[in-house]
Order: sequence, then C-alpha cells, then structure tokens
Amino acid sequence: MSINQHDPEDPRLMRLHAKRLVERDINQLLGICEFTLQDGHISQDDAESILEWLNNHRACLGTWPANVLFDRLHRMLSDGVLDDDEQGELLGLVMNIARPRTDDGLIVPTALPLTSPAPKVVFKGRSFCFTGVFDFGSRANCQAAVAARGGIPQRGINRNLHYLVIGNIGTKAWKHTSFGEKIAKAVEYRNRGIPLAIIAEPHWVSQLR
Repeated sequence: MSINQHDPEDPRLMRLHAKRLVERDINQLLGICEFTLQDGHISQDDAESILEWLNNHRACLGTWPANVLFDRLHRMLSDGVLDDDEQGELLGLVMNIARPRTDDGLIVPTALPLTSPAPKVVFKGRSFCFTGVFDFGSRANCQAAVAARGGIPQRGINRNLHYLVIGNIGTKAWKHTSFGEKIAKAVEYRNRGIPLAIIAEPHWVSQLR
C-alpha cells in the first residue's frame, strides 16, 4: 500500500471519524433544542420527539448535553406523562442547552453551565476538582493553592464534591472537549439537588486571598 494511502481500518482514523459524527449529532441536537423553543413552550410531543431522536443517535449519549437530556427525558416520560412540574423543569433545561442568538440573529456558543450567581468560595475543609487548562498554571499548581488554604483537591467528580473549577483557556469549545464530561457529570449532580458549585477560573482566582 502506498504511504499516501490511508487504511480505512486505521484505529486513529476510526476514532477521528467517530468524534466527527458525535460533534455532528451534538450540533444537530442544539438545533433541535433551538427549534423547539421557538414558541416558548415544550409539549409532551416535543419531549417524545427529542427522546426518539436521542434513541436513534446513541453514539452521542456519552457527551453533554445529550447525556443529561436523555437521562432526564427518560425519567420524565417513564410513566407516559409529562406533568406540569416536569414540563417546567424540561423547559429550563432546554433553554440552558439551546444556543442563544445575537440581536442580528447570529448563533453564539452556549455558555458554560456556571453556578449563578457565583458563590463565595470557602476553602477550609471543602473539596475542589479542576478541569480544563488554567491561566493560573498547571493543575498541580491549582491543587497546591487549594491545599495551602485548607482545601481538599480531588481528581474526579462525585456527590461529595463542593466545587468544580473550569480553566479559563479554551472554554469556548468546552462541549466538544474531553473535560466536557466532567462538566456534564457535575451538572447532573447539581440538577439532582446536590450542592455542587461550578465556577470559572477568574472567580476562583478572585477568592484566593
């Protein structure tokens, strides 16, 4: 085989192809969410249609926001009825997922799902997980800054985590990066009522006193 030819079974090419398919599906899902919100209302038919689409595009179910939306819709529709409370919850979720538009009608990236308003950061005895790339320095440097103030660095997301800190570099593409998985998991815990705060690096740095 010529060195200029590519083996279609090359694992690297297969992974790249799979990643592109997931990105395509996620972009399509964002468009579906936008379209659904055009009348400012989400009906049971809308919910069932989105769930059916997700069931037909299972390759993207490990990626935010498909993973959270699928789990939520599956739970809400398990009894065959989307009640008023579930409808309101779903509307809020889809509004957070859908891409907002500028006054000129241009699509802008979905904002990071940060806790709003940004909370006061307490360090002593509280656990912190870092994800992304930081202006502050390496992840080890960030963890050391937390430990020096009595905080507890953690490597992963769990229900006992107090803060997920998102690095300031490259966050515009967060949905399609590996650290998006941590963000999605943190959002899911937060949506279950677990007091986990998702904060941006600049806010975290402002609390380092």
